[in-house]
Amino acid sequence: MTDSTAVPMLEVEDVVHRYGTVTALSHVSLSALKGEFLTILGSSGSGKTTMLRVISGLERPTSVRRLRIGGVDVAHLPAAKRNCTTVFQSYALFPHMNVIENVAYGLRIRKMNSTDALREAHRALGMVQLDSKADRRISQLSGGERQRVALARAVVTQPSILLLDEPLGALDERLREDMQIELVELQRTLGMTFIYITHSQEEALTMSDRVVLMSHGRIVQSGGPLDLFDRPNSRFAAGFMGYENILQARLIGREGDLGLVEFPGGLRLQGLITAPALDTGTPVHLAIRAERISALAPDAPEGIAARITSRVYRGKYTDISLDTPAGPLRMRSWHGAQDESREIRRIGWSTNDAVIFAVD
Repeated sequence: MTDSTAVPMLEVEDVVHRYGTVTALSHVSLSALKGEFLTILGSSGSGKTTMLRVISGLERPTSVRRLRIGGVDVAHLPAAKRNCTTVFQSYALFPHMNVIENVAYGLRIRKMNSTDALREAHRALGMVQLDSKADRRISQLSGGERQRVALARAVVTQPSILLLDEPLGALDERLREDMQIELVELQRTLGMTFIYITHSQEEALTMSDRVVLMSHGRIVQSGGPLDLFDRPNSRFAAGFMGYENILQARLIGREGDLGLVEFPGGLRLQGLITAPALDTGTPVHLAIRAERISALAPDAPEGIAARITSRVYRGKYTDISLDTPAGPLRMRSWHGAQDESREIRRIGWSTNDAVIFAVD
């Protein structure tokens, strides 16, 4: 956990970076606190990896107003002079060295004596539960073990910030899930600032204290994992975070954060307004997750009428497509095969599960 009153470990203000005519970062500002697990989330081309490379010093930005690590201005310092270390998806381990030599390498180039370097390397391997394989060759390790060696080599030098560039992308699903838990435990143990780059919303939601969602070189939304999961403030954010149902309507009333929308056929529904400065009469989207929709009794006074148009059984759940006065909707039922013959004539959801934001 982080202290919101703490001085930021990382401060990036108004960074712009261009590759020729392509703008990879467009006036982006972000910060990370000491001990925070910050995830930068986005699809390919969003600018997230460029941001990591700018922080690490591997890219010199076109312009930046401020770039500080631990309160030190590093904007014009090379990568080797910045107190941060990067873990790449490819691991970048030395195949001609064994495990302990790989981990101790960073200490030795910092002129630490061999005895102390080996002691610290063994300590780092113990943190990732690999000390028993210190003498193994890199070629003798599994993918997950290589990832742990890369992590041990990165943290052994005790950097202020650990940058992780999609480090779990090459692992299979089960191992990736296990490594997510291990990464969080390691970060909490070290109390180190982690800045994690990924395109996976699952990884972002599972591990982060805070998530920054990027698109086309800009920050679209930032906040806690639940903020982005349950309160997206744009169509892009809702679609990226897995909202299957995004319907167009018109805002006809609001009371605080509660909004009332009207659909072209006259149906009116309520939801929570997540984007600021929405005026009545504005075209809006109402978004609802498929799993938040429930079947109601046919004579229920609440909810809306629905007619099933298709079912797709997916093992753990069944996706049910519906025709409704609000437009086509997808409902997700976790009863699985038991729902294959179930009739649905009316559906509903909690007002808190429907979000309203402006049409982009």
